[in-house]
Amino acid sequence: MPGPLGYLRRQAIVRGLVGGSRGWLVLGGVAWAIRLLSRVASTRRLRTVSTEELRPGERLLISHLPDESQ
Repeated sequence: MPGPLGYLRRQAIVRGLVGGSRGWLVLGGVAWAIRLLSRVASTRRLRTVSTEELRPGERLLISHLPDESQ
């Protein structure tokens, strides 16, 4: 969650929900609403990367390789 809205969302959880601060809870609600609205209004759409028909008895395995750069 980089950026100022990420900071607000994080602080809202810590100080608003856990700490009981109503002001942080309101700010967090606004920050989460902005994030939700930006995702809904986004023009970015998912695209199909690959399509292939599986015959009976065939299976599909999806895996994630660990990041070796760290």
